Amino acid sequence: MRRNTRTRGTTSLETKHLRILDQYILKRFLSNFFSSFLILMFIFIFQTIWLFIDDLAGKGLDLIIIGKFLFYLMPNLTEKVLPLTVLLSSILTFGAFAENYEFAAMKASGISLQRSMLTLIVFVSLLGVLTFYFANTVIPISEQKIYNLRRNIATLKPAAVITEGVFSDFEGRSIKVD
Repeated sequence: MRRNTRTRGTTSLETKHLRILDQYILKRFLSNFFSSFLILMFIFIFQTIWLFIDDLAGKGLDLIIIGKFLFYLMPNLTEKVLPLTVLLSSILTFGAFAENYEFAAMKASGISLQRSMLTLIVFVSLLGVLTFYFANTVIPISEQKIYNLRRNIATLKPAAVITEGVFSDFEGRSIKVD
């Protein structure tokens, strides 16, 4: 009686090829991920600067204080940028695969779309868990530091709080400067 040498499922050669394919897909995704993250973070930083331009511009603040303010805002921006980054990098990666007929090659070799996306699904799931931890621990600390930094700026440089033509709250009193 002959034994069947082929086991159910994949052989070691097929497993090796799938591992190479997974590494290739992950490498392409991560290159798009990091470039998209940097570009989107740059855009969101400039948008944040425009939101706080009244608090920062013309108040005689040092470049170090402005740098600290932006550094403390980074975790909050990261929470907003990550979903957009995952979406954009997925579109770029799988769009390039479709354009270069790499999906057709995967399908012709018997690899389903779900199997080819498995590595990215695991990566994005781990990224989601990491982001959850980040949002629960790092972001509240950075928000507290931003609040303290803005309060210290208001205490040390009262001109940073008072704006012309607007009622400003300064040490429990409302002041309007014309």
